[in-house]
Amino acid sequence: MAIYVGRALLLLRSSYRREWNLPGGTVRPGETPEGAARRELAEEIGLNAPELAPAGDASGLWDGREDHVHFFELRLNQIPHVRLDNREIVSARLVKPSELGNFAVTDAVAAYLKRMVSTESASES
Repeated sequence: MAIYVGRALLLLRSSYRREWNLPGGTVRPGETPEGAARRELAEEIGLNAPELAPAGDASGLWDGREDHVHFFELRLNQIPHVRLDNREIVSARLVKPSELGNFAVTDAVAAYLKRMVSTESASES
């Protein structure tokens, strides 16, 4: 889940990894990718999303295993109240596009960001 407040992107830090990540997690059996995104948002940061926009998907070998990730976006006008569980999610930060290069992000986030840069470049042409 890519959550934007204006142009800034919400990144999360998990207790079990060094890199910053987007909210998200595993799709459970019988669950849709959008349903999983909504559940993970509620579990990880206490946010009930009104509307999610599909933003593509990517596959790769990440964290030592093959994975397929579905991306969704939520665009907000103001920062939501974020409730960290301080167990799995220990930090959250809004990051401006110009600051993203200063953050170590997971491979899945890097794939999303690369996809967004490609999409923005194509729409400017």
